[in-house]
Amino acid sequence: MLQVNDFLLRLSLCRGIGLVSKYRLWECAQQARCFNNIDYLIDHANVSLRSASSLKNNWTSPELDQAVALNSQEQFITIADPLYPMTLKETYCPPLVLFYRGNLSLLHQPSIGVVGTRQITNYGQSALRGLLPPVIKRQIVVISGLAQGVDGFSHELALKHGGLTIGVIGTGLDQAYPQNHQVLQDEVARQGLVISEYGRGEPPVAYHFPEQNQIKR
Repeated sequence: MLQVNDFLLRLSLCRGIGLVSKYRLWECAQQARCFNNIDYLIDHANVSLRSASSLKNNWTSPELDQAVALNSQEQFITIADPLYPMTLKETYCPPLVLFYRGNLSLLHQPSIGVVGTRQITNYGQSALRGLLPPVIKRQIVVISGLAQGVDGFSHELALKHGGLTIGVIGTGLDQAYPQNHQVLQDEVARQGLVISEYGRGEPPVAYHFPEQNQIKR
């Protein structure tokens, strides 16, 4: 398993390869039990020329070595791990690696995902105050994105009522977005769980957030 996890961590952090190509490379490596022969994977995994070139050029680069060493300091699970959520594994192109801080067992408890506007209204706050406490009381985990607005308010309600909550973020675990949610993110990690498919140093770029929503479902 160690060899598999090393391969998956390296592949997840390799620049210039799309999510579909990464998943195809993993499928090919898994089927062939081939985790060291990159040329074989390029020839058999049906990835784009751009992804193949990026894999060949970057796989043994000092930059990728540094990223792997840095992110090895974080706790993480891979798609090959028995603890990886089955519901996420069955989605289209699931993340190969999930970095986390907090109580990983929350991933396997009944949950509800909350996604909403970044500009929460008084009505929205009132609605959540009415809807979430009964859910929290039943020990159902509240999953949201630690963003401004509905997301952050949902986490705050869960913590206020002594509930369980998971924050799914679109950056590395060493960052918070927005920055003024750093304290909230730290508290969610302390009392619940914060997870990300992105390595340390990854900024909050726009395309991360649709990908992040897949995990919150």
